Formats: sequence, structure tokens, C-alpha cells
Amino acid sequence: MSDKPKELECEDAIRMVLEYLDNELKHGDHNALEAHIHKCRSCYSRVEFEKRLKGLVGEAPKTVAPTDLKLKIKKITDSF
Repeated sequence: MSDKPKELECEDAIRMVLEYLDNELKHGDHNALEAHIHKCRSCYSRVEFEKRLKGLVGEAPKTVAPTDLKLKIKKITDSF
């Protein structure tokens, strides 16, 4: 059995980016994605963009939704 990661197409790599950033990929998929982004500038850029975006979202201030907004959302979701 080879330790060489499977080859990924860009479309497959992009589908895996968020799981990759959350460390939720299986070992083989993780290695395959890393191998792909080391040779594909476009996918590397996408990973870096998503990484920065995730960091900015995580740093954003947290606010509590107003009670009337919560009630409106609850009413909408309860109607499903």
C-alpha cells in the first residue's frame, strides 16, 4: 500500500476546505488536500481566504439579538 495521497481535482479540494480548516478531515483526505494546495495556487489562495475569513468572524463582537427579533424568528421556524 502506498503512502502517496490521492490526487484531487480543484472542485473536490474546494468542497473539503471548511472541513480541513476545522480539522475534521480523515487523515488521507487531509494529506490529499495539503498535497493539492501545495501545487495549486488557486486552491491555496482559497484556503488562505477562508482561513482569514474564519479568523475575522471568530473575532467579531458577539451581540444578543433583541427579544422581538427572537420572537419573530421563533414564529417563522415554528410554522415549518
